[in-house]
Amino acid sequence: MRLGRRRKDNPRVRITPTMAGWAVLGAAIMVGMVAVNSGLGLLMIMLGAMLGALHVSAVLGRRMLSHVAVRRELPQRCRQNEQISVSYVLASARGGGASLAIQVEELPPARQAVPSSACGHLSGRERFLVRSEAVPRHRGRLVLRGVRLTTTFPFGLIRSQKVFEQKASLVVWPARGQLKRGLLGKGEAQNTSTVPSQRSGGTDEFFGLREYRPGDSTRWIHWRRSAGREMPVVREMSRPRPRTLWVVLDTLLDDRDGRDWASRERAIRMAGTIIEDALAGGFRVGAAWAGRDNCRVIFPAERRGQLHHLLDGLADVDDNDRRGLGETVAMLSPQWLHQAHVVVVSSAQANEIDILEGDCLSRLRRESRNLTIITGRQIGELFQDAALPPASDQAPSPAGSPIAAPGAKTPRASKEAG
Repeated sequence: MRLGRRRKDNPRVRITPTMAGWAVLGAAIMVGMVAVNSGLGLLMIMLGAMLGALHVSAVLGRRMLSHVAVRRELPQRCRQNEQISVSYVLASARGGGASLAIQVEELPPARQAVPSSACGHLSGRERFLVRSEAVPRHRGRLVLRGVRLTTTFPFGLIRSQKVFEQKASLVVWPARGQLKRGLLGKGEAQNTSTVPSQRSGGTDEFFGLREYRPGDSTRWIHWRRSAGREMPVVREMSRPRPRTLWVVLDTLLDDRDGRDWASRERAIRMAGTIIEDALAGGFRVGAAWAGRDNCRVIFPAERRGQLHHLLDGLADVDDNDRRGLGETVAMLSPQWLHQAHVVVVSSAQANEIDILEGDCLSRLRRESRNLTIITGRQIGELFQDAALPPASDQAPSPAGSPIAAPGAKTPRASKEAG
């Protein structure tokens, strides 16, 4: 690497005076003016000490941070009101010397969500692991821009800082509650697929016989039926088709029908709990809801990542103040609803179900196999909500962190051998 060229992963160290530094600088200017006019040697010594303290703080702070790098480690997903650990690995380059009193913090707006941490001493050829604990109070997506290292050593007059651009995101799932009684039953198959399964074994059922094809496993050759044939025949299996569940969530915020922010969040947590229980019970689960700008539909599937797909979508539900349940139901075609179990979850405090756009609900009754409607009054009867602090029932402030609040515990730190 040529001299004078700075590596992209080693950003520049910037120095700025602290409040105490500005005060010392102002005092130094006043002492200098008096010293020049009076010619007193003591004042000259005071002026030199003040300027020397500022210079030493700037030089030491820049040198200590110039050889330090940081790497953030955090989980990709977590649940609302569950403690998470955000780790920072500080590494000092060989020959860089010791670094003292380093503060590690996230850049805004995530700085209000993740508490800052500190490293007291980082010697050369050493790594230092710092852990910061946070508790997300609201579901959503926390976007992390980067990490900032700061030190005011040794006199607290100059703040030296180094910013590392490390973009990441943390998805906070809705808190999981508990259904007070079963709403869906079991999701085992009621019929079998007419298309033979490519994978055989487990719960597969016998479908028929066919001639052997290149690539077929020899374990499935039917030897008795193959006797006397030029081409052996193999057993072909079919897999049971699991039942399909659609979770339709009413996300409209309207105080006239009792759809306030806290009740809407409780309905989202219930929808997430139904989704998890249904996937564990063997259902193919899909979901639909309306957002501020459009309606989102996640098609039913039984693949391994379907739970992550659905809960990630619930975490991203925004404030919808104009799209009702009818627009969401209109996105579902009759082919998707055929032989499907549909659960509608709404936070509306309605005395009669017909208030919840009766035309769309009539269509769901007509085109689906079974329809279950849960309104705000029934949510408390059927759903045991998670134990959340009072702060979780209040909408996050736009000026602060959108989804998380710092944990109450003190950050922990430990050393690692370099």
